[in-house]
Amino acid sequence: MLKKIIQPSCNKSDSVEFILRGARKRRSMAMMNANAINADAGIKIRPAIVK
Repeated sequence: MLKKIIQPSCNKSDSVEFILRGARKRRSMAMMNANAINADAGIKIRPAIVK
């Protein structure tokens, strides 16, 4: 039988999730802009593998 969870198991509130979602969006938009600028300048980015 499954135990019913009364309190949430994490400490993230809705406002914190909203802020993090915005940070992810800004970071992805910054990466897209950087890639576009590099493409205009003719710079090719080679992915690096980190072990």
